[in-house]
Amino acid sequence: MSRFILFTVIAVVLADGLAPRAFAQDVKPINLSLVEPIQIYNRDTAIHGFRFNLIYGNNAGIKGVDIGLANWNTSYFVGLQWGVVNWTEGDFTGWQTGPVNNVGGFMTGLQTSALVSMNKSGKGFQGSAVTYSEDFIGLQLGIVNYAVELHGIQIGLINVIKNGGMLPFFPIFNFSFD
Repeated sequence: MSRFILFTVIAVVLADGLAPRAFAQDVKPINLSLVEPIQIYNRDTAIHGFRFNLIYGNNAGIKGVDIGLANWNTSYFVGLQWGVVNWTEGDFTGWQTGPVNNVGGFMTGLQTSALVSMNKSGKGFQGSAVTYSEDFIGLQLGIVNYAVELHGIQIGLINVIKNGGMLPFFPIFNFSFD
């Protein structure tokens, strides 16, 4: 558990300058949510610290730790996002873990999941039953791995690299370093 806390603190401190400030007009250190809109601060507020979502929470940006059943943010995320459904519409830096993970922008770091991890583009590690990325640099580890463009390695039963790759489809492993 102490390594988990240490990783989270290091990720937040190192990525402190990466989150765009333009979206963070109203920044608060903590938010608690039952279901959005029943939360302390509304969805237009950025949270730099800690957010707990009993069922569903939605804020502009998050920097820190985000825990709950359904974690949603409409802008950037820096830190640890841990829940059943984790959804970031913008860029993500850190670790996203839960059965369903999605990053709509650029993901830097880790996505670990029991079911599915998706990102528009990313750099790092994806580990899930199903991994998906339009443009990924790093390692995809899953039962089914799919990348439109890949600069890295896929390990799993079904590995698909739409553009490039050793082969467009290959079982067990596939790679592309184009």
